[in-house]
Amino acid sequence: MFLFFLLLIVSFFIPSGFFKVYGGYITTFGAAIFIFIQLVLLIDFTHNIAEYCIESYENTLNDNWKYLLVGGTSLSFLIFIVATIVQYVIFGSRQCGLNQFFITANVFLCIFASFLAIHPRVQEANFKSGLAQAGIVTLYATYLISSALIGEPVNSSADKVCNPLIDSKGTRTTLVVLGAVFTVSAICYSTSTAATKSGSIINSNETESPSLGAHRLSDSLESGTNLRAEAIKDAVAAGSLPESAVINMENRNRTSEERPISSSSSSSSDPIDDEKYGVQYSYSFFHFIFSVAAMYMAMLLTNWNSIDANSGEFIVIGRSMSAVWAKVISSWLCIVMYSWTLVAPVLYPDRY
Repeated sequence: MFLFFLLLIVSFFIPSGFFKVYGGYITTFGAAIFIFIQLVLLIDFTHNIAEYCIESYENTLNDNWKYLLVGGTSLSFLIFIVATIVQYVIFGSRQCGLNQFFITANVFLCIFASFLAIHPRVQEANFKSGLAQAGIVTLYATYLISSALIGEPVNSSADKVCNPLIDSKGTRTTLVVLGAVFTVSAICYSTSTAATKSGSIINSNETESPSLGAHRLSDSLESGTNLRAEAIKDAVAAGSLPESAVINMENRNRTSEERPISSSSSSSSDPIDDEKYGVQYSYSFFHFIFSVAAMYMAMLLTNWNSIDANSGEFIVIGRSMSAVWAKVISSWLCIVMYSWTLVAPVLYPDRY
């Protein structure tokens, strides 16, 4: 606590030149990294949620999962069609060539990704790929384009034709609220999911491949308890098994004489220490995610380094061409990255 207040006081004595470099270069780079991580986790979320619905339907044969999957996919594409029409009507006037380019490019990219998701070669490589994942990605990409168009600045009354909602306080408030919800959700999901998944990502480059760890496990099961324990530990280190596998193995091997004398109900309810051999996440990667998330928030609050002292408003969020291009490029990058997750298993089948 003392160190925190000390650093807080020292921050007032940092020269302004540091903040110019930090805000102009370091923060911009960190915000770009966070956007990239956010898109990676969004695509991972789309695959996970669709595969979870498919597996739940296959295991339970409950039609509710099928209705949820089909209904959610249909709703996503319906919103995409309606939003695109609204974008053309409000922002796609004849003299607004840049807006028309943004909207049209988004339409073509979304349609391309959707057809790619159901391509026979893609389906052969990953039978769980389909329109459900494409619908979520399409919906998010369309939201980014809409947010960029609504936040596009105008320099004169003639430019208001391309953004008639620039003076609408209700629209701006809704945009800020939606942006805040998406931003906070992305930060929470990114910091929790990316940080906890970083262990297997980092360890995969430092040890043998997961397939070798799995083969070693299967080959050592017949060699006795000690060899089996070593094989499980090797598989955990390789990332092919979670760290809780070691804990579960020790709990199964523990004899009744080694257990503390207590009732069966109390012993069965003893909590399992799943962090006996280490935490379930990487400290460094966890704090790195929070750092780049803070840089991203700083860029939002400073309008992507486009502060207008004559605007008459205390804080302006998302109303600069820098913010517009950041959202548009994020939308394009999201679709391109999702398309790569579909094509990669076809091009490199041995890695998937």
